[in-house]
Amino acid sequence: MYRSPSPAQSSTSLSENEDDDVNKSTFFATVDPVAISPAQWSARNQHLHHNHYNHLLVPHNHAATSATLSPASLLPPELLIHILKHLHSPKDLYSSMLVSRGWCECSVELLWHKPSFSNLHTLVRMIRILSSPNQSFTYAHFIRRLNFLFLGSELTDSIFTRFAQCTRLERLTLLNCTNLSDFALTRVLPSCPNLVAVDLTGVEETTDRAVIALALSCQRLQGINLGGCKKVTNKGVLALARNCPLLRRVKLSGVDSVTNDSVSALARSCPLLLEIDLNGCKRVTDEGIRDLWIYSSHMREMRLSLCGELTDTVVPPNPFPFNPLLPDDLPPLYLSTSFDHLRMLDLTACSFLTDTTLAGVISVAPKIRNLVLAKCSNITDAGVESICRLGKHLHYLHLGHAVNVTDRGVKMLARCCTRLRYIDLANCNHLTDLSVFELSTLPKLRRIGLVRVHNLTDEAIYALADRHATLERIHLSYCDQISVIAIHFLLQKLRKLTHLSLTGIPSFRRPELQSFCRSPPQEFNSAQRAQFCVYSGKGVSDLREYL
Repeated sequence: MYRSPSPAQSSTSLSENEDDDVNKSTFFATVDPVAISPAQWSARNQHLHHNHYNHLLVPHNHAATSATLSPASLLPPELLIHILKHLHSPKDLYSSMLVSRGWCECSVELLWHKPSFSNLHTLVRMIRILSSPNQSFTYAHFIRRLNFLFLGSELTDSIFTRFAQCTRLERLTLLNCTNLSDFALTRVLPSCPNLVAVDLTGVEETTDRAVIALALSCQRLQGINLGGCKKVTNKGVLALARNCPLLRRVKLSGVDSVTNDSVSALARSCPLLLEIDLNGCKRVTDEGIRDLWIYSSHMREMRLSLCGELTDTVVPPNPFPFNPLLPDDLPPLYLSTSFDHLRMLDLTACSFLTDTTLAGVISVAPKIRNLVLAKCSNITDAGVESICRLGKHLHYLHLGHAVNVTDRGVKMLARCCTRLRYIDLANCNHLTDLSVFELSTLPKLRRIGLVRVHNLTDEAIYALADRHATLERIHLSYCDQISVIAIHFLLQKLRKLTHLSLTGIPSFRRPELQSFCRSPPQEFNSAQRAQFCVYSGKGVSDLREYL
């Protein structure tokens, strides 16, 4: 029987496999891609190719004649296209074009669907083909996706504006194309009314003018990434909310002019919203985020890091008990629906939030998989107890700088959330070896962060080594009581380990041990370089053999 599509699905062509898309959270997969029909020859070349195509491409011999009578030559075009879609190599698709006129018509659009270019020379060659008056097909109409990630600052206005003729373009990635101007964007984007996903991350000259032009022309838009576009204001975001009701993913990281008005408009006008990124949007407060909780019940990812004005009233209240609010505070937020789809919540550096926030969030979003509470310094063991209610659903937990968490909280966590893959407890100075003893029993743990947990001793390291076979990355920097002997024991036991950070540990400042570690970052000063000690990949293996 037929089913209605999920809000997460888009209706773009040929989207069955998005694994190779860069920044794929901006793009959308679909179960039932739009079928394409055989390509039409350009009017200029239609008669020529009708008479001479087989002569030019297929040798006139008995084998060629037999091939034309093969079962493959009798396949309906729609079925042939479906088969050819499984050819992922451009070289194979090109070979298919040379089989016959019919095969050429069925494969040419697949070949041009998502052109790739890793350097400027390849891109210029493609532009020449698109500009040629003697094209066999109108190739620009076949292009559905363009990704300029590998060109970055090499992409200029004069080159980019040539793509205004790609009127069927659906997905456009301009990540870090810093030399593009607002003029070029305003010229090209309105020419592509079928756009469903646009990534303008790092295109710093993007202004409201370009965003408004996009919103007015591309009303099927489902995803937009404006990360770092600091010239965009409420005016541009409000235009998106008014004109693009199908928006599912909106990323505004670092767009610090955005206020509650924009967030509320998106929540109220875009009912299918799945992801929102407001990282660093410091003008956004409780009022705007509350509208997300009220109207965006399909939400899967909510990134609110560095929204430093958020308080406990931003989320539904703790159902037990009820705490009376001051008259000037916002009233309690009661929801009629639960957030069963919410999988990722980032509240990094929202320092006003307390245990009450966690109790309220988890009461309405019981299936969170990735919870980021780094630098939420008011979180205590009571908040961790609320987190424990996530149980097997929780896979990733960031509690760095949650300085009030103790061994008691970690013990509860390890016994309730048994599917944890990653946990970060950096700078949780109240923790001792006991916390590591408990965490070492987690059967799926792959990464653990214990930076600056100064109370840890060799006993904690022995526990990790004895009880764990899945660990891949361990961060122990500035745990200054750890010895070389303990690390040697750890390396002998953990054969899957690929990353080990030991910066600032006195016993590892010996030159013969530091010879296996990575080079420090260029921006480090001399003191930082002297303490830097991080092993990864082959460095871990070499250290293991040396010890």
